[in-house]
Amino acid sequence: MTKIFLILIIQFFGVTAIVAQQYALELNYQFGTNVPIHPRYPKIQAHSHTGELTLLQHTQAKKIWSILYGQPTVAYSIAYQTLGNADILGNAFYAVPSLDFKVFEWKRLDMRARIGWGAGIITKTYDSFYNKDNIVIGSTLNACVILRALFRYRISNTFHLQLGGGVTHYSNGGFTNPNLGINIPFAQVGIQYSFQKPTVPDSLSTQLIAGLPALNQSFRPFIQIGLGLTEMATSRGPKYPVYNVSIGVSRLMARISKLSLSVEYLYNTAPYAFDRQSGSVVLKHLNYARFSIIATHELLFGHWGLVTSLGVYMNEHKYRRSVLVSKVGFNFYLQNYFKNFKNQLWLGCHVRAYAGEAELVEVTLGYNW
Repeated sequence: MTKIFLILIIQFFGVTAIVAQQYALELNYQFGTNVPIHPRYPKIQAHSHTGELTLLQHTQAKKIWSILYGQPTVAYSIAYQTLGNADILGNAFYAVPSLDFKVFEWKRLDMRARIGWGAGIITKTYDSFYNKDNIVIGSTLNACVILRALFRYRISNTFHLQLGGGVTHYSNGGFTNPNLGINIPFAQVGIQYSFQKPTVPDSLSTQLIAGLPALNQSFRPFIQIGLGLTEMATSRGPKYPVYNVSIGVSRLMARISKLSLSVEYLYNTAPYAFDRQSGSVVLKHLNYARFSIIATHELLFGHWGLVTSLGVYMNEHKYRRSVLVSKVGFNFYLQNYFKNFKNQLWLGCHVRAYAGEAELVEVTLGYNW
């Protein structure tokens, strides 16, 4: 009985050691400033300070997406951040998962690019009675996007010192007004403690890649429908639906990269409702419709895709603020895209913007032949 107990203890600590090898811990400090992007933006009285704790998980060459992306590191960050005006803007907390990619490595020095998208909580938001000067953020819960570049210097096999910079962005995607958004460029210093990274035989990577179908780079037609919600003009109130439909063609440029070109029709019911209530204009539904041509790039991760789009509006519609339309978001594919290129059904969630100003969040359903 004693021997069995000792064997179980040894096995437990052995498994724990193997699992721990996949992880690293990081402690960072960021110094930045909140950038005013509107004439009535609240006065920024101080710099932004951020304390961040990050758990990093080394991916292994056991999954196709990890092999194709060069085994990036997954980072899970939580932080407290000041916004430069505590009385009006309050402060922020965020929880952001990220992907960390190696750009280059030279002796003890390497460079990493980190891209993250998660959730942020803003402690003070717009209130028409108590905080009407906050024209920046109208909701407590927001999306938080962080882009950064980091230079790491290896002090020892387990410790790294890192310096870098980036930008943090908060927005609710236009779901609740106001929503100018918060943008904080920052410089960062930190230290990382890394457990020994486990190695996987190259033969396994070779087997997984060899098992993929041949890359098919033919043009594939697709159709996509979408539904979003937004408020009327700049006022707070009920949500109004936004409908859109797109048709286009897509083509794989590589196993991890897809380009699409589409024509889109969109109808926003919010400005129509605003003009109907004011009674000051002649109502024609076509004046509130938008026609656009949109180019989309997508980074593929098997069942997931990271979407970035840029396009132009082809018609003059009511309350148009820009000729540019942009989107960023995610698609979830019913089948693994690395293994099946055609007859794909997907569900997407995208933040749509007029140029760089978020307008609404849309949910999409698409199919390609």
